[in-house]
Amino acid sequence: MLLELRSLAVFIIVFFFGRRLWALLSRIRTLPPGPWGLPLLGYLPFLRPEAHVQFAEMAKKYGGIFSLSLGNQFVVILSDYKLIREAFRREDFTGRPDTEFTNILGGYGIINSDGRLWKEQRKFLHDKLRRLGMTYSGQGKHEMEARIMKEVEVFLHTLSKEKSTSTDLNPILCTSISNVICSLVMSVRFQQKDAKFTRFMNLIAEGFRLFGSLNYANFFPIMRYLPGLQEVIKKIAKNRTEMAAFFQETVDDHRATFDSHNMRDLVDNYLMEIEDAKATGRSEELFQGKEHNRQMQQIIGDLFSAGMETIKTTLLWAVLYMLHEPEVASKVQEELDRVVGRKRLPSLEDRPYLPYTEAVILEVLRISSVVPLGTTHSIHQETELGGYTIPENAHVVPLLHAVHMDPNLWEEPKAFRPERFINSEGKVFKPEYFIPFGIGRRMCLGDVLARMELFEFFSSLMHTFHLRKAGEDCELPTLEATTGATLTPLPFEVSLVQRPLQDSIHDFLNSYQGLRPAGSI
Repeated sequence: MLLELRSLAVFIIVFFFGRRLWALLSRIRTLPPGPWGLPLLGYLPFLRPEAHVQFAEMAKKYGGIFSLSLGNQFVVILSDYKLIREAFRREDFTGRPDTEFTNILGGYGIINSDGRLWKEQRKFLHDKLRRLGMTYSGQGKHEMEARIMKEVEVFLHTLSKEKSTSTDLNPILCTSISNVICSLVMSVRFQQKDAKFTRFMNLIAEGFRLFGSLNYANFFPIMRYLPGLQEVIKKIAKNRTEMAAFFQETVDDHRATFDSHNMRDLVDNYLMEIEDAKATGRSEELFQGKEHNRQMQQIIGDLFSAGMETIKTTLLWAVLYMLHEPEVASKVQEELDRVVGRKRLPSLEDRPYLPYTEAVILEVLRISSVVPLGTTHSIHQETELGGYTIPENAHVVPLLHAVHMDPNLWEEPKAFRPERFINSEGKVFKPEYFIPFGIGRRMCLGDVLARMELFEFFSSLMHTFHLRKAGEDCELPTLEATTGATLTPLPFEVSLVQRPLQDSIHDFLNSYQGLRPAGSI
């Protein structure tokens, strides 16, 4: 009898654990395929710095949707553009991951906010940016172009005064592109080597570096208590405090000079919305319990960082590719001369008649894929995609680099071919798998401004200067990239040879006095 009871007990235990094991294996089979990792660590120890290249290699083995564990995070990688479009147009894929990085930001801003706060803030920002000319249906398109062209003119004048035979465009572009977004958001602009601006940019660079050092803590939250990371977190707090003080100074100045009949920029529009929300009882709906000043500070920081770094980096890639592709550069200049002439600079009204110039910009966006992994999304409840189960709180990464380098979509994707964006009628054509600014509900808010800036800066630079190697004995700068949050060219210099100009532009470059150095525009 005792033996029979023991046998029954063993049978029940085996049956129970067997069912659990079978359920676990069945669940694993419904997850996207992918590589196995180590216990607790997952695949994290095997991840290379060039993760976008490594993931593209994995996609060839596992398919357009695969998964892997990085520490305690389950990550789904999408390299099939159809799946990316399907997923990011769905409500359940609009979340942001809950990581050490987002915890430090406290859920403020627009890039890393989530849920109702994100929806309300995006709705507000989309409407106000539209009025300022930053969307296709914008009412302030001409004003927006005027803001950009002011900075283009300063940019060209600065370059024309360069006495060196070679120039590092990075710091000059940094100031010019920053001034566009600063004028739009807070009516402030800076000059080259401005001490306040230099400190501001150093804080941003330091912030990116410090947040980058938290990568492992994002996958192992307990690591934040290690002495080394505690110091990093303290430095991040100090960095954010100083950045917040800079932004708050701007907000306070706007409050003191606010005129409801003269909306100067986004900060003014925000202040107006706060008062309207209070008056109509919508404050909780708009801010979801978040502190107003801190939300404004983070919004300014989000728009600035997103609006400066990617555009500046894309323009640097454009210059680099023109050095490597002199025939392409000549075709751009021939088209500009034919359409625009030599008496003025290109304008946005010329863009429809400059298909080759536009195609070159699109090809730079494609081949450089400045943000190779897009922005990470998350889901807050289990869902299905591509026939697989995506578990709750999974991180979902769009592998834009793989899409833009897929030989099944692009003929010879490693070759620089602007013609791929021009159809048989000679007009610009953008296929649905060209997604440099993302896709779906959380697509980049500033894509229209970015396209405007890229066109104005690139076309004006090419119209005014020939781009040459830094010296006859110098080799061409490498096309290799520095991998971080973005793919950036290694530092390089370029020789600028001023093209023959009509007197009107020549006089402009030699006599232009620039804009006021700082403060309100």
